[in-house]
Amino acid sequence: MEKSTVSKQKYIILGILFFTWIVNYLDKLSMNVAIIPIAEEFHLNETQAGLVISVFFMSYAVMQLVGGFLSDKYGARSMILISVVLWSIFTIMTGFAWSFISLIAIRLLFGIGEGSFPAASSLAIADNFPKAERGRAKSTLTAATTVGSMISAIVAAALIMSIGWRNLFFIFGTLGFFLTNALYFLLKPNTQYRENTQTVKTKVPLKKLLKMPMLWQLMLMYFGVSIVNWGLTSWMPTYMVKAKHLDMVAMGAVSIIPALAALVAVVLTGWLIDKHAVGKEKYLIMGGAFIAGISLFFMTNASSIVMVVLFQSITTAGCLFATTTILTLPLKYFSHDVIGTATGFMYFGGQMAGAISPSVMGFVITLFNGSYSAAFLFLMVMIIIPIVTAMTLHTKNEALTNISVQ
Repeated sequence: MEKSTVSKQKYIILGILFFTWIVNYLDKLSMNVAIIPIAEEFHLNETQAGLVISVFFMSYAVMQLVGGFLSDKYGARSMILISVVLWSIFTIMTGFAWSFISLIAIRLLFGIGEGSFPAASSLAIADNFPKAERGRAKSTLTAATTVGSMISAIVAAALIMSIGWRNLFFIFGTLGFFLTNALYFLLKPNTQYRENTQTVKTKVPLKKLLKMPMLWQLMLMYFGVSIVNWGLTSWMPTYMVKAKHLDMVAMGAVSIIPALAALVAVVLTGWLIDKHAVGKEKYLIMGGAFIAGISLFFMTNASSIVMVVLFQSITTAGCLFATTTILTLPLKYFSHDVIGTATGFMYFGGQMAGAISPSVMGFVITLFNGSYSAAFLFLMVMIIIPIVTAMTLHTKNEALTNISVQ
């Protein structure tokens, strides 16, 4: 295949994956807005509402481990197609929920269906981009998550106000089936870079991979940052409506501002990782997490909507500096044959954070009679985890690039 054709193909794949991540976040994050009318209809308190959001991440986290292994074994394309079909089915099923228990069951199944996608999409990047370009390629997909976050609140709020929360899930689920058709034709298998990375390789058991400090450091750092990410993503819509007295459409509109800040942070981080921060990635993680922690403190104590949004934007940007760097490291420092497995372990940590953070915050809000201050304090404490862990990170271990799982 000619070089120009290969180059064109990889950007087509990046484009369809970009759009898939946006749809993924529309399906996943719409619950953060829909939970407001759902809680009213099903008479849920904050603890129950937090559990509805968190239960998705419980099964999603477990499936990260399985999905990463399956992606390495059966390939990125197969696992992406299966995942999109399954999550689209359960998105539609969410619209048929009739009680708190049914919501819990459907959200659990939703997490299982979606769990293979993150690791599989990372493997697809490794299949189609050389290592020198993977930072920017991965940051592009991370940017898609910020775009999905940016539009999910305003789109979900507008659709809920106009056609109701049930029809919202019907529309998003149907969109997933159209997306599956596009992926089937556009997401072509590619082994070019897999073959190039297999020239020098030492076969080792999976248990030896699990003994590598970097694998656990990545998972722990991603866990800490994700506690803040998912905590804010899950509860800021409710906070803005109930504590700051915005209507749902206004809440959706102001949510675009932090997402735009995150988008800028993601693009900038991808460029820095590939061009100027090779071997120094831990400083991006530490700096981003520190900025997030400080600005989160000021957000918690802000009195006006303008200041809340400003400091939320800085917090979100800081988190994305750290997140984008963490997500890129497996693509740069692990052998191709273990990228799916290693990424699955890392995402497991992030999704466990998603299972913990909304529930803990909901419980704390209930415990303090509707006050959000203690819940935000919980996030400030948890952001210390990636800062401390990054101090121990060493990314100049060349042995990592020669490891695969047998």
